[in-house]
Amino acid sequence: MISCFHSVGLPDRSATEVITMAAEAGYAAIEFNAETLPWAPPHVTPATPREDRLALVETAKSLDIDIIGVGAHIFMLSGDKAHREAAITFVNGCTDLAVDLGTSIVHILSGPQSADGSSTENWRWFADAVARTTDYARRKGVALGIEAIAGHLFHEADDYGRLIRDLPGVDFKVNFDPSHLIVQGENPMRVIDAYADRINHMHMKDGSGRFPDFAFPPLGRGDIDFQGLVNALRRSGYTGAYSVEYEAQVFGFQADEATILASGLEFLKSLDELR
Repeated sequence: MISCFHSVGLPDRSATEVITMAAEAGYAAIEFNAETLPWAPPHVTPATPREDRLALVETAKSLDIDIIGVGAHIFMLSGDKAHREAAITFVNGCTDLAVDLGTSIVHILSGPQSADGSSTENWRWFADAVARTTDYARRKGVALGIEAIAGHLFHEADDYGRLIRDLPGVDFKVNFDPSHLIVQGENPMRVIDAYADRINHMHMKDGSGRFPDFAFPPLGRGDIDFQGLVNALRRSGYTGAYSVEYEAQVFGFQADEATILASGLEFLKSLDELR
């Protein structure tokens, strides 16, 4: 099991500080957030200067921690074609960023359905974006994954199957985040059962309640059977990272940075022997 920390868990720290703190806490890898959230600015974006990117790589190397992925989350749906094109440009920029950072994993989301179009039109817009960004990533040696998000157009396990059918030959991957599935009443194991061969990254974030009345509590305090999921992934041959994505502070679970880092790693250790 590759232990990984998602930088969104330390929103008040710089990217360099996150690398240092994750390495000192004992994590094997770091995942960078490129999304602008109400409670967390991005740690890297396509606008990050090249010299800063190279400095992050050197910092990681010096601390023997891998940079394993970039979360290129941006809302991709709009009736305004210019908006959709800008979102695609952002994702492709994150792919270039990933290459500079020495990682081959980028993941995206759809965003909520736009009121500017029907559900069919929104699906078509997203499918087009996936096809284009996946092809760009492939040509750069990067695998592009999709994360199903509660409240978004692309939100449930069956959406992966629908997109596979609609985009034959487009080898997009699955960024597996069971928290968004459990709060919709879905069994996250369905994703592993049906699409294990496409899963290339996993977010470790717990969930409880039912969307829209839900929470992402600290690991082990929600409704997800992580041991069962890890066992199933192991049987499937998954060798990717398990990335601790701490967003519990948004739901009233306050903890200091040292506790966030240590408790996440301790939870991973309780599930499996770490690399």
